Amino acid sequence: MAYFALGDGGFDPLPFSQSQWSPDAINGSALAGLTAYALESDCGAPGFRVARFTMDIFRQPAFASLQTETAVVREGRSVRIADVLVRQGARTVARASMVSIRPTQEPNGSRWHPDSPSMSLSDTQLAALSKPGILWGSDGHADGWSESMPQHQNASRKRLWFHQPQLFAESENSPFVRAAMAGELANTLTSWGDGGIGFINHDVTILLARPPIGTLVGIEADNHASDDGIAAGAASMWDSQGRFGISVVSSVAHMAGSLDAASGPAEWSETDPSYAPNFDTAQ
Repeated sequence: MAYFALGDGGFDPLPFSQSQWSPDAINGSALAGLTAYALESDCGAPGFRVARFTMDIFRQPAFASLQTETAVVREGRSVRIADVLVRQGARTVARASMVSIRPTQEPNGSRWHPDSPSMSLSDTQLAALSKPGILWGSDGHADGWSESMPQHQNASRKRLWFHQPQLFAESENSPFVRAAMAGELANTLTSWGDGGIGFINHDVTILLARPPIGTLVGIEADNHASDDGIAAGAASMWDSQGRFGISVVSSVAHMAGSLDAASGPAEWSETDPSYAPNFDTAQ
């Protein structure tokens, strides 16, 4: 199971990359994974570690082939910065940047960080999680965790663990690609309440202290604020060794209505299917 296949016209989306908002669009996690792959493949350098990934979504990409164009915009001894444009034909649908840092050493002293025992899973739960597959969690669920997303449509804090699909069937996802794909889900967790997912994100920024270890990644909502239909969300990113990064998103209320996750993925749709999100006013 994979998100994309390499075709003559670029990267061709496969069924698993369909958006929950519309079957005619590509989902944000798949888009984040592809942009991270392009940046890492074309602009990565030995001795550097990705510290920040930011993706701006101009338009929700149609379910059609994507093309990428990358460039290194700064190449220093300690910091490297690269950009990528994502296009569908003549239209630019997204852009992203990657900041890479040369690691040094930890400073002296101790620093505060939040504890989160809620992300702990039992060996039985881990063994039962399908590959690929998602284990959903929320404070409002009687058992804390389940593989059924509709069971977690409530107003409490959300979290998940994810055995991700491969970006391409021919190769395993790199740690950076896994982080980008997981981090884009911050909007899903922070914007999801008892009435569904009411906001759609137009960007995501992922801050990495280190790359994730292993193929299982987790993400947990930390904060959400909204006013006049504009929202900000923050989430912590996890692997089996602990917290490895932070994801933040900016989002806007979906004017066609909330995505009703309680109906189940097979029935996900917009209240008004004629509405197509477009974050770029140019026609």
